[in-house]
Amino acid sequence: MRILSQLEVDKIISRGKIAPNNKITAMLDELEGKHPSVYRLIYGEPSDAIATISNDMANLYLDLSFDVVWVFCEAFGKPPEVENEEQWVARKLSFIDVELKSLTNKIPMNNKFRGKLQERFVNSSLEVKIQLELLRYLENEVDRYASFKKKRTKAIQVTNNLLFVLVRLMGDLYNTDTPKWA
Repeated sequence: MRILSQLEVDKIISRGKIAPNNKITAMLDELEGKHPSVYRLIYGEPSDAIATISNDMANLYLDLSFDVVWVFCEAFGKPPEVENEEQWVARKLSFIDVELKSLTNKIPMNNKFRGKLQERFVNSSLEVKIQLELLRYLENEVDRYASFKKKRTKAIQVTNNLLFVLVRLMGDLYNTDTPKWA
């Protein structure tokens, strides 16, 4: 997998906005069937958690999550299947969670351990070739949408964090060492 440029991300997302509904439905149905845990990361608890703060931002999260899936599928093909997908996703999410917690001083932990986790976070993000331009697009969309209503701003951080987790997880999926291609 390669890192996409801003122009590539913009073009792919533009195509997604005019894609026929049957293509979108087929892509999401395939994701749900072959990657149910990834699908739940979009249409399950994360969007529900955002909805407790702002229904508008939860809906935006769903829209932007589709953009993430669309970009990865259009740029890199169908997501590879992995053995024990549910366990694989749970393990990856645990690693991402711990790494993200190391970035804040609000969570107490040993400084040496925090440093190692932060280093792992950087290395992992570089290893999966994190799609920075996609993240930039997502963050801009979240900020823009939240700016229309002050009540939405309370959900900016959690929305951005969950979108980051999705992008990182998709990068991990496409960079998995032992894919069983769909």
